[in-house]
Order: sequence, then structure tokens, then C-alpha cells
Amino acid sequence: MAEEKSPAPPSVGPPKTFTGVKRERKTRRSILLMDKASKWIITIGGLGTILSVLGVAVFLMYVVLPLFLPAKVDDLHAVDEMSDELVHIALDEYQLLTWTLDRDGQIVVTRLDSGEARWTHQLFEPGEMLSSSFLVSSDVAAFGLADGSVQLMDIGFSTQILDAPDLDPAVLSKLEAGDPLVNMGNGVIEPTPAGQFRFQELQVEDGPRSRVSEGPVEKVDHVVSASGPFVLALVRGGEPGPELDADAEAADGANAAAEGETDPGSELTATSAEASEPAAGAQVAAVQADPLRLLALSWEEETNFLTGESSLSLLDPAPLPFDAETAPDFMEVSGAGVEAYLVWKDGHMVRLYIRDLSEPLVAERGSLLAPGSERELRFFEPILGGTTFLWGDSAGDINGGFTVRTEDAVEEVRSLYDLEQTGADPRTFARTKELASESAAATASSPSARSRMALAGFADGHIELYNVTNASRLLYTSLPDKEPVVRLLMAPKEDGILVATTKNLWHGRLDPRYPEASVAAFFKPVWYEGYAEPRHIWQSSSATDDFEMKLGLMPLVFGTLKATFYSMLFGVPLALLAELFTSEFLHPRAKNVIKPAIELMASLPSVVLGFLAALVFAPYIEKVVPGTLSLIVTLPVTLLLGAYLWQLLPGEKAIRWQNWRFLFMALLIPVGVLMAGAVGPLVEKWLFAGDIKGWLAWVPGGDEQFANPIGGWMLLFIPISAFTIAMVNGRYAGPFMRGRGSQWDRRQYATVDLVKFFAALASTVLLALALSALMASLGFDPRGSYVDTYVQRNAMIVGFVMGFAIIPIIYTISEDALSTVPEHLRSASLGAGATPWQTATRIIIPTAMSGLFSAMMVGLGRAVGETMIVLMAAGNTPVMEWNIFEGFRTLSANIAVELPEAVRGDTHYRTLFLAALVLFMMTFVVNTIAEGIRQRFRKRAYQL
Repeated sequence: MAEEKSPAPPSVGPPKTFTGVKRERKTRRSILLMDKASKWIITIGGLGTILSVLGVAVFLMYVVLPLFLPAKVDDLHAVDEMSDELVHIALDEYQLLTWTLDRDGQIVVTRLDSGEARWTHQLFEPGEMLSSSFLVSSDVAAFGLADGSVQLMDIGFSTQILDAPDLDPAVLSKLEAGDPLVNMGNGVIEPTPAGQFRFQELQVEDGPRSRVSEGPVEKVDHVVSASGPFVLALVRGGEPGPELDADAEAADGANAAAEGETDPGSELTATSAEASEPAAGAQVAAVQADPLRLLALSWEEETNFLTGESSLSLLDPAPLPFDAETAPDFMEVSGAGVEAYLVWKDGHMVRLYIRDLSEPLVAERGSLLAPGSERELRFFEPILGGTTFLWGDSAGDINGGFTVRTEDAVEEVRSLYDLEQTGADPRTFARTKELASESAAATASSPSARSRMALAGFADGHIELYNVTNASRLLYTSLPDKEPVVRLLMAPKEDGILVATTKNLWHGRLDPRYPEASVAAFFKPVWYEGYAEPRHIWQSSSATDDFEMKLGLMPLVFGTLKATFYSMLFGVPLALLAELFTSEFLHPRAKNVIKPAIELMASLPSVVLGFLAALVFAPYIEKVVPGTLSLIVTLPVTLLLGAYLWQLLPGEKAIRWQNWRFLFMALLIPVGVLMAGAVGPLVEKWLFAGDIKGWLAWVPGGDEQFANPIGGWMLLFIPISAFTIAMVNGRYAGPFMRGRGSQWDRRQYATVDLVKFFAALASTVLLALALSALMASLGFDPRGSYVDTYVQRNAMIVGFVMGFAIIPIIYTISEDALSTVPEHLRSASLGAGATPWQTATRIIIPTAMSGLFSAMMVGLGRAVGETMIVLMAAGNTPVMEWNIFEGFRTLSANIAVELPEAVRGDTHYRTLFLAALVLFMMTFVVNTIAEGIRQRFRKRAYQL
């Protein structure tokens, strides 16, 4: 009998696992510490991410907020007593001195800090100056005189930077003693931060004086252009006689003014003076009985080639049409010198078109005030640029307007009542701005010399500051004396105001902040000069000083949405279908190769994609536009046709060649491309009259061969018809074939399925053609909407290239979402008899919908923030058109282009930060909404 073995003694210690490693029931302290450390690191990292995002938002708001702060005036104080006999007031750019001109022709220069009169100069004898004209952007002034002469002068402040040795010892000692402003000569001097001294004084230089009439010059207005001064003069009486030499008379008049003498023998001087002798009075009455004439005066600059000195010589005065019996109360010439405006207090206006002085014409007549209105105009004058004019009336309304093309102007925007047009000028005057309404009577206005701001004064002593471009009020303040405003002025640097009432001269420090900025300017249509209606426009810079800044952000927002739409339209279907095929149908070995290859596409730099789009794809596609459009149809049709042909294979061969099906489908891609190249010219011939670019650029009244709009409608209705036919097939043809399919063998079913495909293809084309013909018969043309003129760098190129940029992101996240679907759901569906396609569409996709939606949102964020691709391939034109063949400008690309050139802290600079804030808010809102939708999908997925 064999010896029995004794049982093994029980093991001591913790039991071993199947791996042979002892399991400890108590967690080691190091693991606990690492767990706590990881928890804190993740928590701090998450909070840091949230704080970083909030910090970005707070910083953007900090930079943007000053754009919306109102203007303000500080240190408003009375400088001197004043009367209502002022003709003009002016201020130097450093706000040290001001000069005034009264009706008697006397100039007084005054210190602003103390009100001390520094210099008095008799510019003309009392009664000699009848009219005057001053410009905000030039020191050249024009005067109409009683003797029938027009005098040009240069009156302005001059600035000199001096060193200590250049100064008088007495002046230098006062400055060194700490006096901030010291009298010197006819001006003042002050120290500068650089240790030098700034001397400021008024200089008056006589220009040419030319006699143009026997009677007085009652009104003048002028502009200064590159070709020289241009003066509009309203004179009384005929032309001066040949016995009078204009140059000699100008010299005599200048000498007499300098010596304080007058010529008692001059009949013209006597007529203008307030003479008490009966002979002089009769002479005045005789001159006033003479008819009024309107003259255009131009001076030509001549240079002495020996001395290099230049002089101005008057060309022959050009008479302009004028048939009124009374002189207009306001007379203005446009900045370009092509239009003249004659306006009376009752609102009547005559606009003259004077581009060709040999054939001037009355362009239109009308009234700025409604017929029967008891109002009176108080001022009518241009702002910077001389194109837009402001007018105010006794009821306190202030409006602005400019000329627009008559064919574009609708009746509601025409500002002239009782309008009469000649038809020779293709423009009409339109009221485009409403600045003030139903306030105290408007009494005076003054434009800025730098921007499109304007000051307005009222009879109750308050003043307002406007930005004329966006019609916004920037400032409202009242003067302490509550007296009616007579004259007012904005400092040359827009940092001060000077206001003359009937009693006092007031000066204050102005801070306009950011006058071009407002909610309306950024997000609402603004009526800019030269446009027939309010529009959204972005144009932040120009070559001229009188540029009207256009800061509409809507074209940039629109461009961002357009880029996102076309890139998502191209990229999302490809990415989602690719990941669905990879996850559910592709062999695992092929998946291990293809998935990393697609993910590797994400490593391509955006600048490389943009370079390829702009310099490779765009020029090539421009040559084969019809083929490119045909490819959108031929490629999917070829792939579908290959799938239906595969079904015709016998069952054994189909199973045997299953591993080669993907290769077979891949070989069909070049077939589809070649088919597009062959079909493209035929499509262009049949649908676009043989020239698709000519068809796209056609306008009504053009070549009739391009008038048929069916081709454009076909581009829209082909995908819509395909989707409709697919829905019909799925609802009716599919169930019918499934009901009869049990009676057919494999080949019969595949044959019927192939016939159904060709029938669906033909139905799609016929339905699209029928819908296109219907739209064409109703008179609708798609040109000007989603299709229009072809531009080489356009939305189609950007959508194609940026679509490839977002495909790897959407593909990777979507594939991971599908891979996380529990395997038992997939197995249960297949075990119940569902096909892989039915399992994918009805089980897998609904379960993974939250992940798929997250993938699309991540791709959307990538498309919204893309910069380099749209910068290089989109043409960078800020237009608001859905035309797929035209470019656009996005918020991100605009920031990248303009921020390096923006002046730090100015309106343009802060507006670019506002664009960044808008982009931030867009993505924030979209992602918030997307997260809510994702959570709903996730909740539904958990219920499966």
C-alpha cells in the first residue's frame, strides 16, 4: 500500500494573484500621496485654464471699454469779453493764443491764460471788408472788398523752436525763474520738455489782390487745391474798366492799408463806406441797383526760372449762372471745386455744377425746409473734405447731406423739397445725417480740421459735439453765461474748444476720446460719402487726410461665418463619413495604417496650406472652373456606380475579393476626376454659354448669350434634388425592393438596384432642370447671391483647403467617440440580423452622438479662428456677399494684418481688440450652446 502524502500546510501571508505577484490589501502611502498630488494638480490646472480664459476676456474688455466713454470738456472759463461783431475766431495748436477778426477789419491777438491783448492789427479799413472766407485745413483766407476786389491772404500762427542763446536776456530770465509763458514780440514763448523754447505768434502775409467788378464783392467762398486757390465771388455791377490796372490798385490798396490811409477820391471805396454826403449816398444806391453776378476765380502759379520765386496770377473770371434778385445768405463751394451751393434763409437752395467752367450749369433747385415751414436756416457749411454739408435751423434741427447718384437715390432720402433737376448732372443732393432735433435754435457750427467731428452752438448757450460720419452725439455741455453762441471753434489738435457768445469768449480743454467709435458705427449700416444708402463697410486707412474712417465690423463677422460655413460644408461630411467607414467597415490592419495617416494631416502648418491654396490651387482651378464644379457631381456618382457594379459580382467572387474592395473603390477616384475633366467643357457649353466667367460677370443689359440663369440655378438645385430623390427612394423604393427582393437572386437584385440608381440619377438631373427652368421663367437670377463674378482667391478655394485642415481634428475625435461605444450594442444589433450599415446608422451613431457633436464643435472652433489660410487664399476683401467665387476677410485675418500697423491706443487699435472680443464672444456662445446640446445627446446615449 502506497504511502499517503500529508496535506500541504496552509500558506502564510496575503494570497497570490494569478500573475504570481502578492496583492497588498492596504494602499501604499506613496500611491495615496501621488493620488492627492494628481488631484490638486488637475484641479489647479483646470482652475488656471478657466482663469486664463477669463483673464483674456477681462483684458480685451479693458482695452475696448474706453471706446464707448463719452467726450468731456474741462476747465471751461471765460477768456475775455466779446461782442457779436465777430467775423472769425482762431486758435493756435498749443492753445496759447487766439485771434479774432471783427467787421471793421481789425485783428486782435489774445493770450488765453490771462485775456491780455498781445497784438492788434488793422487788416482793412472800416467798411472796406464786406465778406470773408476761411478754411479749417488751410491758413489761406479770401476777402471780398467794397472796391470790387478779391484779396487773398495767409493768416496763421507760426511756431519757432529757439535755444537759450537766441533769446533776449530779460525774456530768458523770466523763463528761468519759472514763468510758464512770457510775452515776446507780438507773441508768447514757453519752455519745452526738451530744454528748448517754443515761440508762437500770428503772421499775416498778403496774397494777390485782384479787382473783378465795378461794384462791391458781397460774398466770397474759396477752396485751395493742388492747382491753386479757387474763389467763388458774388459781385454787384459790371466788369472793371480797362483804365484800371488791377495790379497797381492792389499795390496802392496794400500801401494804404499799411499806412492807415484811405483814398477819398475812390468811388468804389465811397460806395462801400457808410458815407453821410448826399453824393456818396446816391452812389451807393446806384451800385446797389446793379444786378448781382456770380464769378468763378482761379489763380495760376507761375515760377520765375531765374530767381525761383513763384507768384499767383488771376485767370479770366468765369461767369456762373445766377438769376436771383437777392444775394444768398450762405454760399459754399465743395472741397473739390466742382459744385457751388447757394442757400437762402428760407431754405431755398441752388446747386451749380462747375467742373467745366466753360459750360457751368444749374444742377438742381429745391428747398432744405418743408414748404410752409416757419423755420429759418442759421448756418450752412461743409465739414472736413468739403463733400458733406451741415445745416441748422431756428427750431434746433441740425442735418447733414451730400450728393449721391440720382439713379441710386430713393425718394425717401432726397433732402430737397420741390426738387427740380436739369438731368445733365447724374447726382442729387440727399439728406443723410440727422444730428439734432427740436432743441433750442441752432446758431453756429464749426468742423474739425482733423476728422469728421463738428461743433454746434445753440441760442440757449449750450454746445454739442458730433461725429458726422455715424451721426452720434459725443458731448452736451452748457456755457455758464447761457448767452447765445455766436462763433465757436475746435482746436487744431481737437483738444480744446473756443466759444464766443454775445458777451464772453470761452475756452475749455476737450477730450473727444474716440469719436469714430460707437455701437452704430461698429454694428449698424452707416451712410458714408459717395454711397447711395447706408452700408456695412470696413476701411480703416486711406491716403488722404480727409478720409472718412469706416469701422463696420459686420463684414469681418460675415467673412468669419462665410469661411466657417464653406469649410465645414466641405470638411464635416468627409470627416464623419471617413471615420464611420474606418470604425465600422475597414479591416483592422488597414485601419492601423490609414488612421495615423489622416491624423498626420493635422501636423501640416497653416501657412503651408495657405501657400498651396494661393499659389498652386487657386491659379489652376481658375483655368478649370467647370471641371472643378463637375467634380462635385462626377466623383460621388463614380464611387456609387462602383458600389453598384460590385454588387453584380457573383457571391463567391465578392467574398473572395472582399479584401480588394477598398482598392477597387480607390481606383475609381481618378476615374471620377477624368470624367469631370471630360464633362466640364460640355457643362460650360450647355449651361453657361461656353464661358462660365463671362456668364458669372453678366449684368442686365449685357451680352444676351449670357442672360439665361438656368446654369446658376442648377448649381443650387443639383444637391437639393439629389437629397430629395434619396429621401423618396428611402421611403418608397427601398421598402418595395425589400418586399420583392426575397423572390430574386443576387444578380437580379443587383441589376434592379443598378437600374434604380440610374433612374434616381436621371430624376435628380430632371428635377433640378425643371426647378431651374421654373425659377428662370419667374425672372429670378441667382447671380448676385451665392454665385457672382469669379475672383481667383475665393471662398471655394478656402473651403477646400481649410476643410482639409479641420478633417483630421473631426476625424480623430469622431473615431474615438465611435470606438468607445460598448461592443455589446454592436454585437446585439448584428446578432438580431441588422446589416453593418443599419447597425452604424441606428445604433452606433446615436450612441456616440455627443462625441460626434463635440468633434464638429472643435472643428468649428478651428475654422473660426483660422488665420493664415484665409489671409493668403481668401483675397482679404471685406465684402458681405455669399458668392462662393468671391473672397472675404475674417476677424482673425484682419487682426493679423492691421494690428502691427495700428497706432497703440488710438481708435483703430482698440477697434481691433474689439474685433478680438467679438471673435471670443462668438466662440464662447457657440461652444456654450454646443455643450448644452452635447449633454442632451450624452443623456440619451446613457439611456440606451
